[in-house]
Amino acid sequence: RRAPSVIDVGLLATIVIVLIVPAVFVRPWPASAAASGVIDVSIGAMFVGLAVGRLTAVALDDPGSLTSLSDLMIIRSGVEFWPGVAAGLAWIAFGARHDEVAPMRRLAAITAPALVAWACYEATCILRDGCPGPLSSIGLRPDGLVERMFPIGLVVAAAAGGAAMFGRRWHRGGMPDVEVVVVALLSIAVIRSIASIWLPHIGNGLTRQHRTSIAVGIIATIALV
Repeated sequence: RRAPSVIDVGLLATIVIVLIVPAVFVRPWPASAAASGVIDVSIGAMFVGLAVGRLTAVALDDPGSLTSLSDLMIIRSGVEFWPGVAAGLAWIAFGARHDEVAPMRRLAAITAPALVAWACYEATCILRDGCPGPLSSIGLRPDGLVERMFPIGLVVAAAAGGAAMFGRRWHRGGMPDVEVVVVALLSIAVIRSIASIWLPHIGNGLTRQHRTSIAVGIIATIALV
């Protein structure tokens, strides 16, 4: 009998796709705001965001695990999305100041690649444990389940890709950098809030992730106005 692999191939493939696709197919605009390229500008933000998101999730759900490195390293056990996003944005803004680039200019420049990276992550649910969603006769069968589910992750990926496309078009059309960033955050919050309605969860109330996305959406709307 073949021994089980300790390498999560699906998650590893997801990371590679998330890094490579935006860097190859979506250029920062304007290029001068991120002259070193998408990966060089954002790779640190990705790791910082992942670390902060994981630490936040553990602190909220199981504070005792904060002293266990092995527990902290199990990313699949949960990562808080919005704290990770905030940490990543702060890291990019800090790096922009170091490179003598206006922070908001750089954030706006990599908004489209960031949205495409998120779209890639959601779309690669088919490489991990499947794409959960409501029960449906048309859909995919996640690992370990008998019933088919409508793949919400694929719909989210399409919506994120559309947000990237329209955001890039509006930016090129003269939309101010700060509005580009706020609209991108609002788009993510709205997409996640709507998607959360159909994602499986325990209990009948809103999940913490759902409530946080709604809050961010409200804040982004006020900021945009």
